[in-house]
Amino acid sequence: MTTQERDLFSDVNVMEDSDNPTDLEKKHVPVISAPDSVSAGEPFKVTVEVGKLAEHPDEPDHFINFITLYAGHVYLARLDLVPRRTKPVMQVWVSLDKDLGPLRAFEYCNIHGTWEGRKEISVG
Repeated sequence: MTTQERDLFSDVNVMEDSDNPTDLEKKHVPVISAPDSVSAGEPFKVTVEVGKLAEHPDEPDHFINFITLYAGHVYLARLDLVPRRTKPVMQVWVSLDKDLGPLRAFEYCNIHGTWEGRKEISVG
């Protein structure tokens, strides 16, 4: 069953084929920009952007409500958004003491549910 065939609110949605994303996936999957590897305890910048692959609507009836960032299962940051006033881009400086797993970003679209993007990162 493809993303477009199932209930988008029944689970966290992910890009099913990164070589051939659907228009829905391009508009919703959070894209994480960060170094591939970082030194333990050293701050580094993480940017999470929704709509980087294709612009997401930003209207009162269709918008991104929030973006959250995790390292593995450890909560790092959240950005709350309002329609027509904000762009769904979060920039945050992060410091990790050890490898906790991939960076994971989640965004919530009021019409299309929750979407996840990931980026592998090595902490040494």
